[in-house]
Amino acid sequence: MQGSEKTYGNYVHKLKFQVRDTLFAARYGFNARNMWLFWKAIVLSWIVWAFFMYAGFLAAGGSMAEKFASARFCPVPDALFMSSVPAVILLAAGTILALFIYMTSSLKVSKLTFEQLRGDQFYSERDAAVFCRSNWKPVVATPLAVVTGIALGLFALFITGILGKIPVAGPVIAGLLAIPAWILGLFLVLALVVLALSVFLVPVITASTRGDTFECLFELFSIVTSAPARLFRGFAAGILMRLLSLAVLSLFAWGSVTLVSGVYSFASGTQGLGDTMESGLSALAPEAVPFYSSIFSPLGSTEHTDQAWTGVSGLLVSLAGVAILVFLAAYWLSSCTAMWTIIYLGARFHRDGEDLLKRAEEEEYREFSRNYGSTDHGGDRTQE
Repeated sequence: MQGSEKTYGNYVHKLKFQVRDTLFAARYGFNARNMWLFWKAIVLSWIVWAFFMYAGFLAAGGSMAEKFASARFCPVPDALFMSSVPAVILLAAGTILALFIYMTSSLKVSKLTFEQLRGDQFYSERDAAVFCRSNWKPVVATPLAVVTGIALGLFALFITGILGKIPVAGPVIAGLLAIPAWILGLFLVLALVVLALSVFLVPVITASTRGDTFECLFELFSIVTSAPARLFRGFAAGILMRLLSLAVLSLFAWGSVTLVSGVYSFASGTQGLGDTMESGLSALAPEAVPFYSSIFSPLGSTEHTDQAWTGVSGLLVSLAGVAILVFLAAYWLSSCTAMWTIIYLGARFHRDGEDLLKRAEEEEYREFSRNYGSTDHGGDRTQE
């Protein structure tokens, strides 16, 4: 689809629909609105997950006081927890709800990124929220449909195995069904790959096409099977640039913490601010991070100081350090969404020759003309 001449004058995006376009994901991901949406999503998901975890420990008969003393804000399931059916159900419910928060937030950011690629810098977070309320169902239903298909396929293989137990005839039946079962296994492996990619692609597809569940499901399988090499190359190029950008952003964040800590130490004589900030995650989640780690050096550790911040002030400074870590994670997720948006737009263009950005421009122009009438004067726009 080449687009009409009437919309060509407003068509401002600069994508070439090539693999190197994914290098721009690092820049498009560094957007305050997108990162703020993911920052809130991470914090809310963390709160929801921790709430369901503590509810699970309570259902399992554990001591809340002892668990909070050892785990604080990020409890980790133990043997007692996993031995309780109600606790496991609560864990599953909390995980699903946290995933739903991520998927809907990803849909909002995907829509913001799509409009940003179109050149619309005034598309707001509120507009994205309205779009999400109208189009969230495919984001949930599409992965659920894939999971249902996988479950049915596994059930079919299970029935085939049961048939093999029939005396005398069972092994013969199993032998006859060996090739069909192998073919079904191929589809199941493909479905598992599609399910993993659906977490990233379904919000992007919904934001780009406004499609229903059937269209999202078709697009998901079609893109994965028709352009696997393109998906891989785009992912490889995009993630390398994003890693470099994250390293630079982390360096700036570390420099800021060091500068602030030095000024605080010089002004008040109280040392250890930066140390406490960098170890904030291990202070608030000692079970999940059971060592005195630094958010800027996850595999290493920071050194204790004799005057490290403690008590309420230490808690607040640790929270500030975790907020910085969440900021870095929000950038990573935002750039990830931008990367998959660019990858999908390029794959769709090379598969169908359809520019979804231009199609959105045309649809917007037709809607405007329908509501307000044509704005052409003597065909000036067509001459452009």
